[in-house]
Amino acid sequence: MTAEPNEIATFRKATKADKSILRRMIQDYYAFDNQQVSKAKIKSSLNIALEENPYVVIWIIEVNKKTAGYLAMAIGFTIEAGGKDGFLDELFLKPSYRGLGFGRQAVQFAIKMCPSLEIQRLSLEVEQHNQRAQRLYKDMDFFAHNRILMSRWID
Repeated sequence: MTAEPNEIATFRKATKADKSILRRMIQDYYAFDNQQVSKAKIKSSLNIALEENPYVVIWIIEVNKKTAGYLAMAIGFTIEAGGKDGFLDELFLKPSYRGLGFGRQAVQFAIKMCPSLEIQRLSLEVEQHNQRAQRLYKDMDFFAHNRILMSRWID
């Protein structure tokens, strides 16, 4: 059974019992974006995230009681935002659930959760090649900064 447009997604906080399905979806997410992330890093990240960590929350996205994807939000702090800052770290939908409005529902859910998490600003990053996602985020009032996101691995 495939999902239909206008269906409603539900969201539930991921638990340790979701570890194996999350691991598979995360691997699919990175394959879709042509990113190389080791299975060891994925396993370690899930162990941290699923231990009632106050800095991250992962939700399982379900449609008709079937797993459709996941949404991961990291929680930090920034003076610029005046407090807590949410970062929509990952949003993944299985291929059969894409283009049906579930991505929009997931972002709307994340926005709705921000006040209860005391988050002042929600940020995200999107791959430059993913024009579809960029259009969605712009349509939902996200905007590009005149900045470059830079990272450094800490040994």
